[in-house]
Amino acid sequence: MTPKRLAAFTHDLVMTAAAIVIGYYLRFGTGAFIFRLDDMAILFATVLPFAGVAYWAFGLYAGIWRFASIPDLINIIKAVTTVTVFLVVLDFASRGDIVVPRTIVFSTWFILCALLGGPRMLYRIYRDQRLLKRGHRRGHGAIPVLIAGSGNEAEIIIRSLETNGSELITPVGMISSKQAHIGQRIRNVPVLGHSEDLERVVQRLSQRGQAPRRLILTNEALTKEKDIESLISSARKLGLSVERLLRPAMEGADGDGRIRLTPINIEDLLGRSTRELDYTMIRKLVAGRRILVTGGGGTIGSELCRQIASMSCKRLMIVENAEFALYDITKDLKRDFPGVPVDGRLCDVRDRHKITTLIETFAPDIIFHAAALKHVPIVERHIAEGIRTNTVGTVNVADAARKIGVKAMVMISTDKAVQPTSVMGATKRAAESYCEALDALAYAASNRVNGNGNRETRFMSVRFGNVLGSSGSVVPLFREQLEQGGPITVTHPDMKRYFMTIKEAVSLVLMASALGLNSRERISIFVLDMGQPVKIIDLAEQMIRLAGYEPHQDIAIEFTGVREGEKLHEELFDASEPLHPTSLDGIMAAEPRALVPEALIEEIRRLQAATKDGDDETMLSRLSAVVPEFTRHRLN
Repeated sequence: MTPKRLAAFTHDLVMTAAAIVIGYYLRFGTGAFIFRLDDMAILFATVLPFAGVAYWAFGLYAGIWRFASIPDLINIIKAVTTVTVFLVVLDFASRGDIVVPRTIVFSTWFILCALLGGPRMLYRIYRDQRLLKRGHRRGHGAIPVLIAGSGNEAEIIIRSLETNGSELITPVGMISSKQAHIGQRIRNVPVLGHSEDLERVVQRLSQRGQAPRRLILTNEALTKEKDIESLISSARKLGLSVERLLRPAMEGADGDGRIRLTPINIEDLLGRSTRELDYTMIRKLVAGRRILVTGGGGTIGSELCRQIASMSCKRLMIVENAEFALYDITKDLKRDFPGVPVDGRLCDVRDRHKITTLIETFAPDIIFHAAALKHVPIVERHIAEGIRTNTVGTVNVADAARKIGVKAMVMISTDKAVQPTSVMGATKRAAESYCEALDALAYAASNRVNGNGNRETRFMSVRFGNVLGSSGSVVPLFREQLEQGGPITVTHPDMKRYFMTIKEAVSLVLMASALGLNSRERISIFVLDMGQPVKIIDLAEQMIRLAGYEPHQDIAIEFTGVREGEKLHEELFDASEPLHPTSLDGIMAAEPRALVPEALIEEIRRLQAATKDGDDETMLSRLSAVVPEFTRHRLN
């Protein structure tokens, strides 16, 4: 127990004794009070130990007095009620040996609530006022900020900025989409106008010598503001930097009551999902298990590692062929999750002997296979490398997983694997097919043995589209082009893509894995619901406006033409594998294809052999044999 908690605990026991004394004094008065000292001594010896346990059980020492709030008072009321009920039970059980008059029980409840809750709230007020005075003293040097939103989160932001003396910003006003809030105040900060009146509000503040330099968006503004893009664009045109909360504003989330801000970006707007994610299911999937992630230094792989480590896995092995990426992710995980054993290994999944040895030695329960070459134009020019990494690498990992009997291998796939027109898409489709064939064989074998569809190793693929901000994707490219003053390059005006945030995509991958592992059905391919596709030109125009410019005027947009292997519209499934809903929102299951596993595996073996000494045409021929729907898109 820390010294501060011990002090708080001692305070509460002293206040409990004081409440009993005050109760007796009020009940019996000055004359008879002296004759009740023996009764009070017995109550102290009996009640105080019970009270100490009750106070601890109701979490009275989990909070910090400086941030005492309504939830803390509710816990105090629960604890005090438990203690007073104990007084009644004690009197009944003692059969008159311990006298606890009913009026004392009744008065003690009110007195004890006041004695436990009052000092906490007074200390909170004292600290707030002290820090507020300090904030006023430094107010002339602080950066003035506007807050978009007038709900609970705005109040938390204002309170944090007021009471944390190290903050260098001060709130001078709010704007709101709610007309009724205009003219009102939150902690003495006025709501100065409607969101559409941002320019007028800034001008008025400038005339007072309080020209704001930042606009802080609450989550309320991000999710409910009808034209959030216009608001952000207007703010940047006025010279305001635009920021949002780095995480939901929860009081004391970091133990110091301070908020964390980060610049707003396109991912915050395109990724505004309202989907509820079942993190309990994810925790059950990975908690206490040995997990191996290939490609763990990449965009998807690193987020997989972070979420898996946060869910208390037993051990985590990261396999990566890029030295710096491996160093970076292992450093971050050891810093953020010191209790999780992390083992980073430099290894290429194309090295069959080495990846097999690693998997056999580590003996993982679950393998997440995220290692892949994903850049379509590059794989078009390096056919052998694409096949060796995306297809043969998957074969190597899957064979090793099957050999030692892991519970599940989950391959990260792509929408480009559907009716592929690129080598990259075809290699991922071949990898999907290999996993599907192994899963079908395991399913058939288990039915022959026990007839219930259970099998030791599950092979699953999870297919989705683009993730926002991933390395090599269009968003970082557009951001770089904007920083250089343009132009923004778009391949075709009708180009569309599906987008999802990295965090949501990975969470859904983990949920789909848990669903597949617990299912007795033969489901080998899960597809994430990506919502509606976004036109790339609309994305480019949106990013230009968010930067405070006008597209086609301040920043030019140039069309460079469709690249080899690209499709104008990506698909998530084809006619041979219709999708069916699952019990989880955002996850669909592809109907298993009618395939002959042994024949497909044999074709992939031939493809594997062709990569050793075959030319591009031979490899493409073998790839087409594995993926008959592959129609390569070539430029004239």
